[in-house]
Amino acid sequence: MCTQWKLGGGILTFGLLLTAAGGAIAADSSATAALHKPLACTQSPTAAELMQYKAPQAKQPYTVTLMEVSLNGYYYQLLAYGAEQAAKDAGVKLHLTAASGYTTPAIQLGQADNEIQRGTQGVVFAPVDINGSIPTVAKFKEKGIPVVNVSTEVADPYVYTVMQDDYTMGQELADQIAKLAPSGGPGVMMAGPANATWSAKRVAGFQDQVKAKYPNLQIVATPTSLVDPSEALNKLQNALQAHPNIKWLASVDYSLPVPQSVPAQAKGLPYATMGFDPNTKAAIVDGLLASTLPTDAYYMGYVGVSEVVSLLNGEKPTKFNCLPFPAITKQNVDDPFAQRQLYPEGYHAQTD
Repeated sequence: MCTQWKLGGGILTFGLLLTAAGGAIAADSSATAALHKPLACTQSPTAAELMQYKAPQAKQPYTVTLMEVSLNGYYYQLLAYGAEQAAKDAGVKLHLTAASGYTTPAIQLGQADNEIQRGTQGVVFAPVDINGSIPTVAKFKEKGIPVVNVSTEVADPYVYTVMQDDYTMGQELADQIAKLAPSGGPGVMMAGPANATWSAKRVAGFQDQVKAKYPNLQIVATPTSLVDPSEALNKLQNALQAHPNIKWLASVDYSLPVPQSVPAQAKGLPYATMGFDPNTKAAIVDGLLASTLPTDAYYMGYVGVSEVVSLLNGEKPTKFNCLPFPAITKQNVDDPFAQRQLYPEGYHAQTD
């Protein structure tokens, strides 16, 4: 059975769509409950279908801005690379800004003023905080500038969204661990920044899936850390001191901790994570990492810019697009979709 996926201005014919999903996080109980729900996706292409998608041609040479959380990390560089490729394919000019991590909403707020002043017509927005970044969206909304939300959520209905479904990714990560450690036992789930929605939802999905399907798995620690390999390694070492007999290790990001840095007492245990870069690929090939779920930074950048172009062209994009995350293992580490999670050697994105 075939249908069509209309993403912005691009139309792609493919087989029957799979279903994906997501939600939001805040301090009150209703938002905490939403943390345990998948995204309300309208379109969920497969990896093969996504690889065929092309950005729509811009009707005018628009100016588009990509606002990133940071550029310090492979993920952020890959997101910028995908956005640049879409800008070239669509025929638009792309500006790039970056904050200084998940605790710097004020920096993005100031950058929004700057981008408005220099005439941006559309924004691809990777927010630093689900609630703290709302004022940044408000500035663009006031000027009628369309905003496409990528990477992690911002709690504002004005935005269009292109991202991975973090809750469902957490569930899939639990499924991976269950396959890798069929005898079960205690394990550590390494979380990311405490205020980062993407991390909190991945942990919630993991915990919910374990509770619902895998009673033989016990999560004995879930330490949080910034996206900082050194901090994560210290947190893991502390967890191992308290729980020296773990049987598996999971994390919400491939740098938390870096597979090559895992302490000797945990090295060789089933380790599954999320994200992909050259170091992660090497860890999979060397047997230090069993499985990883790609976070599709390239496609968030590419499809994010494409959605902005569609809006500026006067076309109606999809409200949500949930990107696929087929597990990458030693068996498929060189497949085309896995390679799309990498940017060319020597590439380096810089703000302008």
